[in-house]
Amino acid sequence: MRRTAVVVLFALLATRAFATGFGGSDAPPARIPVPAHEFAATVMDNSGVKVDVTQVSYNGEVFVYGRVGEGQVTVPFASMASVRFEPSTEVNKRIAFIVMRDGTSVNVVVDDDIPAYGRTAYGTYSITTDKIKVIEFAAGPAHPPVGATP
Repeated sequence: MRRTAVVVLFALLATRAFATGFGGSDAPPARIPVPAHEFAATVMDNSGVKVDVTQVSYNGEVFVYGRVGEGQVTVPFASMASVRFEPSTEVNKRIAFIVMRDGTSVNVVVDDDIPAYGRTAYGTYSITTDKIKVIEFAAGPAHPPVGATP
């Protein structure tokens, strides 16, 4: 009897795993990371669809990180006007062409599977770097740090 219960439980769990794609889904998460500072932006995906988002983050952070040459860099959203993502010759990488608010630019090699998150007027939003064409940032942080008192 006990063995039958274990087999049935295993079969149910295996069926659920296959039905849900082992937990994978293209649906955005119901909850997104709350970044340390709130930034607003417009994200355009590779198909040309634009989405306005607040609480935008890059893997939960308020900076883009990656490689410039042999070194590692982080570029804060507060310094960025826009970032355009293009294919790289390196496997599983993209090149982030970042234009700074002062007009200078930097090219950063980033992983292509990093998620960007945001909140829209109609719900949460997530998209991986390989599906983003451009992110255009609104001027400065949208609000003081999340949780800060005025």
